[in-house]
This record gives sequence, structure tokens and C-alpha cells, in this order.
Amino acid sequence: QMIEFCPLENQGQNILWLSESAEYKQGNPIRGGIPICWPWFGNLNKNPSIIQSQIANPTSASPHGFARSMPWQVKNIHEDCHFVEIILVLTSNQESKKLWPYDFSLEAKFVFSKKFELTLTTINNDTQPFSISQALHTYLPTDDITQSYVHKTQHLDYIDALDNWNTKQQQGRVCFYEETDRLYFFKQNSYSVRLETPGTSMLINNKNSQSAVIWNPWRVKSKRLSQFRPLDFEKMLCIETANVLSDIKNLSVGEQTTLSVELIAIY
Repeated sequence: QMIEFCPLENQGQNILWLSESAEYKQGNPIRGGIPICWPWFGNLNKNPSIIQSQIANPTSASPHGFARSMPWQVKNIHEDCHFVEIILVLTSNQESKKLWPYDFSLEAKFVFSKKFELTLTTINNDTQPFSISQALHTYLPTDDITQSYVHKTQHLDYIDALDNWNTKQQQGRVCFYEETDRLYFFKQNSYSVRLETPGTSMLINNKNSQSAVIWNPWRVKSKRLSQFRPLDFEKMLCIETANVLSDIKNLSVGEQTTLSVELIAIY
């Protein structure tokens, strides 16, 4: 899980949000950075039936899958004067098959330069097809959530998870004044949004994705979240590069798919 990137252009400050209450324990997802939600996103019962049907024991299916909670192996590290590239890999194992019965290889490539890019590649190594929903659950910082806006969302359809999962249409930029949990849908297979916060902006480029989740827990829900202080909602939000609902990925035997996000801080 990516938790920090502190480029010199940002005065060495983290361009990601990381909870000061984060707990670093094996098997414990960290609150902040970019958790990898895979092979299902969110609560299993909110996924398409084809995703739900793959789980042998749905009652044991924790939200956001298991990839973020399992140890990964280092596959390669490359460094030169322009960038650093780190590749981690997670493959099917005894523990993963207790939760999801398929053989797979999951590769996360992290590229650090003046910008940051994360590419997630799923390979179906099984003898039968499988389907996944997934997200790069990016936490981003702000000095003031009420003065933070997500641009390039005008007229997009979205599902409001807090209003009985009704479909709505975005009017203008996304503003934050209450709990927000929305699934946005794009017509293109690659898209960009821009986050404006007091003093800085972030360009978020997404590839092989037609869905994004925008989330802030606000005051009441913050009190129920682990590794999260009651007022942390004022200083963060999530813009999650996703393949969810109608945008899930169906992989035949031997097939692979990628999902990527690129973060460019604008000073």
C-alpha cells in the first residue's frame, strides 16, 4: 500500500493524506495513502451478482477484498536520475483461496518522479474465467474540506450511495458540505479530474477506468471509523480510480487487465 510521496516541489510534504492514528500491523489495512481494493470493491452485497457468486463464504468477505491486507513480494526495483520504479506482486495462495477460489497474479507498479503513477495489473492464471471489481482508493489532503472542489465532473451521472443508491446528474463542480459517497461514471475509458484545495491543486489522470468514487465521511461517520480521529474529515477526501458496477472487468483464462492513476500536483 502506498502511504507517502513527498516531492521536493511540494516542499517535502506528502501529496497523499495519511491518518496520524494509522496502525501498522500485518493484516491490518492502513487508513490513508492508496489502499488497493481487490478483487471486489466495497461491501460484497453491493457488487453485481457475478462478483458475489464467486465468493464461497460471503459472510467472511470483508469490505474492499483482501489484497490490501496481505503481504506482497518485491519483484523489481529500478532507479535512475529521473525516476524510481518499484514493482510488487501478490499471487494466489492458501489464504487467498479461502476467500476467493481462483489462481491469479496481481502486480502493482509504483513510479516516482515529479509526479506519481500507480498501475495495477491483474492476470487470470486460473482454468476458468473470473470477474473483479477494484479501486485505487486514493486519500488526498486538504487544509479545509469546505473549500475543496472536484472539477471536470459537470453533467456526469452518479449513484448516490447515501440516497438509496439513486442515479443523479452532477451540476457544476463537486462541493463538500456533508457526508459524501458517490460513484461517478465516465463515457471514456480514460479520464481526468482536478482537485482544487486551498493553496494547491491536483490533476488526477485515470486509465482503463470508467468509474470513480468520491468520498468524505463527515462528522457522524468519522466517529465510527477505525484509525480516524473525529475531526479528520475536515482535512481529507478520497477520489478513487475504479472499475465498479457496470464497469467491472471480466477476465477469460490467461487474460489480463490494468488500472492506473497518475497524480500531478499543480503549484
